[in-house]
Amino acid sequence: MITIISPTTTMNFDKNIRLNKQSIPIFKDDIDYLIKLLKSLKKEELSNLMNLSEDLTILNHNRHKNLSTKNNPKCESILAFDGEVFNCMKICEFTHEDFDFANGNIRILSGLYGILKPLDLIEPYRLEMKSKLVNNRGDDLYKFWKDKITQNIMNELSTHKNKILINLASSEYLKCIDLKSIKKDYTFIDINFKEYNSSKDTYQTKGLYAKRARGYMTSFIIRNKIDKISDLKKFNIDGYSFNENLSDDNKLVFTR
Repeated sequence: MITIISPTTTMNFDKNIRLNKQSIPIFKDDIDYLIKLLKSLKKEELSNLMNLSEDLTILNHNRHKNLSTKNNPKCESILAFDGEVFNCMKICEFTHEDFDFANGNIRILSGLYGILKPLDLIEPYRLEMKSKLVNNRGDDLYKFWKDKITQNIMNELSTHKNKILINLASSEYLKCIDLKSIKKDYTFIDINFKEYNSSKDTYQTKGLYAKRARGYMTSFIIRNKIDKISDLKKFNIDGYSFNENLSDDNKLVFTR
């Protein structure tokens, strides 16, 4: 079973965690090509591409200039990203066994790196998957990455005992995968988190809460070495529980 999650635009390379293993992103040639494109962008072009403020434009323009340079900082991807999902994973409490399991079963989708193992070393960058960065495969990153990411996931799933792809990524990042190809040979399960709205007597998805819940779920999978759907349904953190009435064969809904 493989679980996919989204990256974050915020990064933190100063976490006081030291790991005894690292790995290298798989798509080196593609990453190098995108880095060249980023380095070629002027500040105004970068600002327009990513709709950035002046301060963020300067920060990321400098980041991109330093990509692939000798002394540029590197960090394991699971430690480098710094947002609601990753904060709620409570990574500082992971054991070495947890990190090993994560590296074999969790994948982080990325606009620059395509797909990352948690222990893959990465550098500070900003490149969202939705960015319309013209490239040699089309006019956006979906066209650049979709075939590569999809094939990589299918290759990895073929080596797993339970050939299941669990989606904890946002819709923006899920679009970089050809789900029709995945579903031909493998099981795809989408995970949803919903809050009860008493005034409307219904369950609704709320963005911030859903992000946090994805972090809780990712941590639950890693800490408990989850590899079966039946065990995934036992998730009961922060008031959430499995809602069978709202779920189906391809979607698991957790409500509170």
